[in-house]
Parts: sequence; C-alpha cells; structure tokens
Amino acid sequence: MGISSDMVKLAESISAGYEERRKDAECRLQGLEDLRKEVSDKLDSFQKQKEKMSEELQQSCKDLLDKLHAADRDLKSSVRALMDTFGTQRSERSAEQAKMLQDFRSALGDSVGKLMNDFESERGEKSAEQAKMLQGFHGALSDSVKEMLNTFEVDHQSMKKMQDEVFAALRDELRQGSEALRNARKGDGGNTAAAVEKPVKKKVDAVKSPEVAVQEAASVAKTENPVQAVEEKKDAVSENLEEQVLGFISSHPEGVRVKDMEGPLGANRMRLGVIAKKLYEGNKVKKEDNFYFPL
Repeated sequence: MGISSDMVKLAESISAGYEERRKDAECRLQGLEDLRKEVSDKLDSFQKQKEKMSEELQQSCKDLLDKLHAADRDLKSSVRALMDTFGTQRSERSAEQAKMLQDFRSALGDSVGKLMNDFESERGEKSAEQAKMLQGFHGALSDSVKEMLNTFEVDHQSMKKMQDEVFAALRDELRQGSEALRNARKGDGGNTAAAVEKPVKKKVDAVKSPEVAVQEAASVAKTENPVQAVEEKKDAVSENLEEQVLGFISSHPEGVRVKDMEGPLGANRMRLGVIAKKLYEGNKVKKEDNFYFPL
C-alpha cells in the first residue's frame, strides 16, 4: 500500500514537472516568436530607411551633376565671350597701331622730304659748312627715327606676348574646370576643387605717340645746331635713366632683376639691361645670377 502511494506521488510529481517544463517551453517559444517579429520589423524599417537614403543620395548626385553641368556651360560661355572680346580688342589695337605707324611714317617722310627740298633749293646759296650740317642732321634724324621705330616694335611684341599669356591662362582655367567635371562624373566624392589662377597683369611700356615724336623732330629742326642738339638730348636722357636705374637698385638691397625695373622706370627691358650691365662693369653695382645688388 505504501509503495502504491509512493508510485502515485512520483507519477504526479513527474506529470507536474512535465507540465511546468511544457509551459516554460511555450513561454520561451512565445518570447522567441516575439523577438523574431521585433527583429523582422526592425529589418523592414532599416530596409525602408536604406531605400529612402538611396533615393535621397541619387537625387543629391543628380542635382550636383546638374549644377556642375550648368557651371561648366556658364564657364565655357564666359571664356568664349572673353576670348572673343580679347580677339576683337587685339584686332582693333593692331589695326590702330598699324594705321598710326603708317600715318607717322607718311607724315615724317613728307616732313623730311619737304625739309630736304627746301634745303636743296637753298643749297646753292648755302656754304659747304651748312651742307655738311644738313647731312649730319639727316643722319641723326634717321638714327632717331630708327630707334623710335625699333622701340615701338619691341613694345608691340611685348603687348602681343602679354595677350598670349592671358589666353594661355584662360585655356588652363577651362581645362581645370573640365577635369573637375570629369572627376565628379566618375564619383570621386564630389569634393574635387579646381584652383584657378588669375592671370597676372603686366605693365606695358609707355610708347611715345607719333604726334609727340613729330613735335620733338620739329623742335630739333628749329635749333641752330641740330646734330649737337640731338646728341645732347640723347646723352641727357641716357644719364637720367642711368641715375634712375642706379637709384632703383640702391633702394632694393635684397636684389632686383632687369624685368622688375620695366614698369617703375617706364623703359624697355633691352635698354635697361644695357644700362645695368654698364653699371656692373663700372663697379657701381654687383651682380649674382640675374639679380643686381647695391654696393
């Protein structure tokens, strides 16, 4: 009897333990189901956010490419307009300079021809000394005119060189803009920056106008001794420019190049180079490489 009751109690205990384990397993299964559902909801939410972010990124990239296309078109149109403007101005300036040079040569030829005719008509009444003075004046005037024409040609070449440098800088700027657009299309992060250098402006040497040159030639013609007046004027100008070059070098103890003196002194580089070399050979300045230093 006691064994039967023990067996019943044991069976009941086993049944109760099984029921508890079954309930515990059901609770765990329910928890796992809830966790699976929560994870599934979060994954769906993440997927929606991912799709939304992808759409926003695609729209941002599209807007950025549209802006870059618009900027590229604006840059190309601006460069074309600027190049057209420079081309027009250069053509007008070249035509104007050619016309001024032609008018000056014509006016100078007429003046010299008239002067020669006047002297020719009076040569029979003039002495041999006056004829010799006329020849000397003619030679000095021809040398002065040649020097003036050479200076004008050098200045014209310098202006042409400056315009070519400006066009080269514009072409480099357009190339950098195109490279930035290509990098943006390839998807390099959208942080490409193109550094655009502004073309450096250069000063152009002052050139005497034909009217001023004709007036100077006329004033020389009115002097009593034209050859001596021309020589004295050239010597005075050379000495004055030499003093200016020496003073400019003295005011720059850190050293200065010949091309740095063009703008401040208003003379062409060739003439300044000759004067600087003369000062160096005269032991008035010292030279290292292309720089001149005061003593």
